[in-house]
Amino acid sequence: MSRSIRLLNLLQLLREYRYPVTAQVLAERLQISQRSIYRDIESLRAQGVNIEAAAGLGFQLKENFLLPPMTLNETEIEAIFLALNWLNDIPDQALKSASTSVLAKLNAVLPEHCQHLLQQTTLRAFSIWLPVDEQWVEQIRLAIRQQVKISMNYADEQQRISARTVWPFALGYFNDKIVLAAWCELRNDFRNFRIDRIQQLTLSQDVYPQFKQQLFQQWWIKEVCHSTTDKN
Repeated sequence: MSRSIRLLNLLQLLREYRYPVTAQVLAERLQISQRSIYRDIESLRAQGVNIEAAAGLGFQLKENFLLPPMTLNETEIEAIFLALNWLNDIPDQALKSASTSVLAKLNAVLPEHCQHLLQQTTLRAFSIWLPVDEQWVEQIRLAIRQQVKISMNYADEQQRISARTVWPFALGYFNDKIVLAAWCELRNDFRNFRIDRIQQLTLSQDVYPQFKQQLFQQWWIKEVCHSTTDKN
C-alpha cells in the first residue's frame, strides 16, 4: 500500500469516530504499527488537517476535511441500498423522502460501474409496521434532536390511559413496532413507550436538563444490560 493511500485511509477512519480514538485502535484497524500512526498523524497535520490529541484518550479530527471521492466496494453498495430500501417501508414520511434523496445523490456521484451495481441489485428489505401517526413519529425525532420534553397520553397493555411528560432520547425500530426510550417524570425513571399506543402527543418548548447521550448511556446500562419487563 502506498503512503498516500494509507494517509487517505487514516483520514477516512478518523472521520468515522465522533470521539477521540487511540493510536492502538487506529493501528489495529489499518493493520500498521502505532509508530506509523503517529508519523502519519504528523504528516496530515503538516498538510493542514486539524487533528487534536487528548491526553489518555487519543486523536480526533476537529473539522470536516474534504476528501477526494472514494469508490465503494460491492458489499458496501449492497449494504447502503438494503438500508435505504428498508427505510422506504417505515411509517415516517420524512425519512422515506430522505432515503430516496440519498439514493439519488449516490447514483449521481458513484462511478459508472458502481451505479450499474446499485441499479441492478435485487436485495430487498420487507417490514410490516403497526399503524401509527407518521406526523407524531417525525415530531418525536425532532424532539430528540432538539432535546425537548414531550407531553402525551399513553395507553398501557391493559388500555389504561395516563398523562405523561417525558424526556425523549432514542427511537428503536423493532420488526413491527417503533419504541420510544425516554425519562418519565411521572415514574421518575426510564420507560419504553410503543408509538402505536400513544393517544395524544404535544411537543414542549422546554429543554430537558440532561444531554440525550448521557440519558442513552444510563438507559442502556439499566434497560439493556439488565433486562426488565414492561412496567409502564
